Formats: sequence, structure tokens, C-alpha cells
Amino acid sequence: MGIVFGKTGVAEPTFEVLASCTSYEIRRYSPRFGITTTCASDNTGFRSLAGYIGVTGPPQNSLSESISMTAPVIKSEGKMQFILPQNYDDLSKIPKPSNENVKVFSIPEETGAVKVFSGWVNDAKAEEVKASLYEGLREGGVVLGEGRKWQLWQYNPPFTIPWLRRNEIWVELKEEEVKKAKEYCEKSE
Repeated sequence: MGIVFGKTGVAEPTFEVLASCTSYEIRRYSPRFGITTTCASDNTGFRSLAGYIGVTGPPQNSLSESISMTAPVIKSEGKMQFILPQNYDDLSKIPKPSNENVKVFSIPEETGAVKVFSGWVNDAKAEEVKASLYEGLREGGVVLGEGRKWQLWQYNPPFTIPWLRRNEIWVELKEEEVKKAKEYCEKSE
């Protein structure tokens, strides 16, 4: 029942909030591992990744090992990603995917800006929130070009009540951009 009302009960990657502004946070995430697939639709991508961890049947990995679901589900540029639980902290511990379309990848420590929002998300809504995040960063002196890669992070299953859904737009920042954004947030408190 908690899932319908916004609480997922699944693990999330740990992070440190470096600064909070009215419209965004600056976060630092530790290194971690994930799985990714390219996909023409969300359903196809989700099914491939869920198959690897064993959500939809026997796990489709070299060890037939069930792996706990985590949040967020990450989407960007025709790709979908799941973050693996923290106990998979070394490549040697991670079972190999049976599906050739699923790849294991390493994510180094990264720092970026995040804008949190609720509701249903489609491409237009994600673009709108991304534009708002970029505008908030621009006000603080951080100008991101239109070509900068960003991601949609979704934390809840599809049947969660819309206004209780947690979604985020993430954009990785360079060290000098983090410094400017932090200074702006501290001044605007």
C-alpha cells in the first residue's frame, strides 16, 4: 500500500547535499554500478532490466541471482538504467547479463544539480523541468549549453498517486560550476 502513497521501500544511492537553493540542490554521489539498455520504449527497456534482476521471472544473469530493485529508474537519450544495490560495489561481484542488450557499467563519483518535482512525466514535462533547472543555474552564473546531457530520475512505480510521485532532473556539473552554484545558493539563503 505504501507504494501507491509514495513510499517505495527500495534502496537508493547515497548522496551528500552540498547546497540547497529554492529551485534545486547540488548533490555529490559516491561511485556505484548500474545496468543499462538502449530502448525504443520505456516498456521494452524496463522489461530488459527487470529481467536481469529477476522482477519478471527467473533472473537473466550468469548466476541466476535475484537482485533487489532500487530507485531511481534513470532515463536519457533512448537509454534506461537501474542502479545496482550498494553490496554490488565491485565488478567481480556483479553477475553478467544473459541478455546481450543489457550492459553493466561503472559510475564514478559525480556531482550535479537536481530539481525535484511530482506528477506524471512525459517528454514535454521533462523538458520543461530541465529548462527550469537550467534557468535556475543560469541565475547563479552557471550557463549550461543545450547540448549538455541530462537525465530523468523516477522513483515510483506507475500506479503511485501522481502528486505523491518523486521525479528528478539531474545534470552533472563540472568542478567550477559546482563552486559557482554553491556560492549562489549560500548567498540566496
